[in-house]
Amino acid sequence: MAVNIDKKEVGNRNTDNAIYFNFSYAALKLLGKNLYNNAANAISELVANGLDAKAKNVYVYIDMSDKEHSIIEIIDDGIGMSYEDLARKYVWIGRNKRNDEDLLEDDKKNIMGRKGIGKLAALYLSNNYYILTKKDKEINQWEINLSSYVDSDFPKLDRVSKKITLVNNSIWDNNKHGTAIILNNVDLRRNGIKRIEALKRVFADFYLIDELSSNIYVAVKTKESQNPHFEKVEKSVAFKNFYAMYDNTNNCQCKKMQESIAFSWASKYPQIANKQRDTVLLKKQDFQYKGRKKFKNEKGELIEKEYALIGWIGIHATIESKNALDDKFIRNAVYQPNKLRIYVRNKLAVSDFFEMHSSTQTMSNYVEGDISFDILDDDDLPDIATSSRQDFLADERIELMISIVEPIINTLFKVRNEIGQKIRNENEKYEEDLIKQEQEQRKKEEEERKKAEELAAVAEKKQKEAEKNKKEAEEKQRKAEEKAEKERQRSQYILNVSSVEDKNIMNSIHSIYNMSNRVKENLDDLNEVVCSSKNGMKKLQKAVMSNQRILSVSKIISKAGRVVDNNDATKKVELSLFVKEYVNDVLSCIYDKNDIDIQCEIDTNCKYEKKIKPLSFIMMIDNIVGNAIKANATNLKIIVDNKLQEYYVIKFIDNGDGIDKSIDDIDSLFEFGVTTTNGSGLGLFYAKKYMRDIKGEINIQPNECAGISVILKFKKQKN
Repeated sequence: MAVNIDKKEVGNRNTDNAIYFNFSYAALKLLGKNLYNNAANAISELVANGLDAKAKNVYVYIDMSDKEHSIIEIIDDGIGMSYEDLARKYVWIGRNKRNDEDLLEDDKKNIMGRKGIGKLAALYLSNNYYILTKKDKEINQWEINLSSYVDSDFPKLDRVSKKITLVNNSIWDNNKHGTAIILNNVDLRRNGIKRIEALKRVFADFYLIDELSSNIYVAVKTKESQNPHFEKVEKSVAFKNFYAMYDNTNNCQCKKMQESIAFSWASKYPQIANKQRDTVLLKKQDFQYKGRKKFKNEKGELIEKEYALIGWIGIHATIESKNALDDKFIRNAVYQPNKLRIYVRNKLAVSDFFEMHSSTQTMSNYVEGDISFDILDDDDLPDIATSSRQDFLADERIELMISIVEPIINTLFKVRNEIGQKIRNENEKYEEDLIKQEQEQRKKEEEERKKAEELAAVAEKKQKEAEKNKKEAEEKQRKAEEKAEKERQRSQYILNVSSVEDKNIMNSIHSIYNMSNRVKENLDDLNEVVCSSKNGMKKLQKAVMSNQRILSVSKIISKAGRVVDNNDATKKVELSLFVKEYVNDVLSCIYDKNDIDIQCEIDTNCKYEKKIKPLSFIMMIDNIVGNAIKANATNLKIIVDNKLQEYYVIKFIDNGDGIDKSIDDIDSLFEFGVTTTNGSGLGLFYAKKYMRDIKGEINIQPNECAGISVILKFKKQKN
């Protein structure tokens, strides 16, 4: 409880080094700790003290690196305080600043504070803080530390002789006059000041920033941001999101509106959703926003006063962030676009009008505005503000303000309802038109079905046109085929004119071509070495053997192209034994290891009987061997794979150059005339045909290391 003591007695305690408050610690604690509901409002109140001191600039610095022990610096360049100012004004709780005799009348009109308790905001934040002040070249440093006080003690300011260094000492040193407050060990753990944007928004809403002649700057240091920069506090409102607005401010806030808005979210039809709607500006002349009225003063006397409601009120086109038309529209705890803020003397008096005067209309969620009604805090009338300066007691001035604001808000509601109803009507009209169009379409289709007979001639004409188009397409196809035929003229000619017997002759000729080549090569070699080399006779023998093969094949061709020999009649052979004997008895004599090393690894126990034409089968093997030699193979391995359940397989595996990179499709090697060597391109073509004739398969695949594998596959017969 506060101790009864008069002002004179407390003042007599003061010394040069100590200045006492006129309230006991119990009273200060009760007021200071319960006056504010959050740190941001308390800091804003301390900033207001700087503004009342005619500061041009106020700097707020917060170090939240350790949130439990935060540091706050508030520096202004106001008029500052002398020792006498501190002793006569600062420590006297409840002093009305507006009654100071040294203030001019115009200055009194701009003073925000009235109750003399704003300084207690420091006690809400901390039990220990410093006051540094400059005035008339006099510098004073004072400290208050309440950590050891009991309720009956009278708190005091103690002079500090040692120079106090601020974090922002450069700003303080540059000020010729002003005040700095340093608050230590401020517990901000339960406060929502996490970002500088949030604090800037609080300050921007706490004052009518656009009406102030002062600038407010904020910097917040956190664990994440160790080098903060001061940023100017500015009002940020999503004006481009307003569809309708009332404005009688001096700076014409309505100019920040869009001229038109598309309610894109209000319709699923693009024609309606994308339509631009002209925004609406309410005329201030249509409302009774100012006048004169008699009010009761504290003595109960009626005195006439002028009043005027100044500011702007707008209604948002949408309150959904995803549909908002203004990038400043961020609907969250920091920015709530459904608040109608009331200011007195440029300072926030009521954060939300709708909490004072609740509206049952859901449209209140769309309303935002800043209005000022200074008659609520007139010096000649009773003070109806609560101790926190964040609300008002019931009074006829409150009722007057409500009577002015209500028609404006109701008109905004009406405008918003009208555009909503208009869009709904357009949606209904468009849907009706769609139904009508569907009905007309069905009617048209029915009429078309009835006229089917009449349209028969048209259909016939269309058919003829289709046939004509078809013939033209066929003609184009024919010409394309002719062009393709010309590109493969040689091969196509041979295929078109050859009979079955002729094709056998072509196979034989190809075989003769390969063997003749080998004879030529052997004879050329023989010519050089037969007289001087020990291998001459062997070379001669190989030439003889090759020539003998030519004679064997030539028997097929005689007497005007007629096959006179029966050597290639179909026979049933044991395939493993047939291949092994031909390789060992014939090929080994034709080719030595200088030509190619042929390794026949065939197990004759893997029995498989097959009907073949021996000569055709031999020519196929010769072609495979010849292709390996042309591909620079030095080794050819022939093996039998009888492990597959469905197929009997013979593999010819060489280590040659492999498949040319220019060949994209391996299967194209079996086409007529296609070759990757200097050959004719006939061997693999006829090998493919022959294997197909005997119901077998031939494939080519590249080896992992080098060369290719030619694979002959024969389907096993079921037991």
